[in-house]
Amino acid sequence: MRMTKVVSFVGYSNSGKTTLLEKVINELKGRGYRVGVIKHTSKACEIDIPGKDTWRYAQAGSNIVVLSSQTQMAVLEKIDREPVLAEITDLLEGKVDIILTEGYKGLNTAKVLVRGEDDQRAPDFKGELLATVSPSVMPNGVRRFAQEDVTRIVDLLIEQLVTA
Repeated sequence: MRMTKVVSFVGYSNSGKTTLLEKVINELKGRGYRVGVIKHTSKACEIDIPGKDTWRYAQAGSNIVVLSSQTQMAVLEKIDREPVLAEITDLLEGKVDIILTEGYKGLNTAKVLVRGEDDQRAPDFKGELLATVSPSVMPNGVRRFAQEDVTRIVDLLIEQLVTA
């Protein structure tokens, strides 16, 4: 069974990760790839809207609530622990060609480090560094791109992850 490749975009807050990911997703989609994205956060998140039917079902005690339409489906599940990345990627297996994450800096995934304009802090992550997206040259010898180099970044992702 072929495992879908995962690459994590990591960096400090306000470094431009989300903006870059939007552009990378758009470029991958334009080339015909099916893309999955997982956003990791260390904060509690509430994506349901209080008072709406799905919220009311969850408040009544349902462990899983599914919202389904002709074009989208959302699954809201109460969980007792944070799932590991592999559990989430298993849900996407066979449905996408590449999985991009924002976050998961502590996991051993391929990484693209995104650095802000004035960010001189030492990077803090685990895994193979594929590239750095930074306005300044990094001394580590890893390939460096500017935020505008989306085409070249996607070329690298396809070369390293999708066709490898």
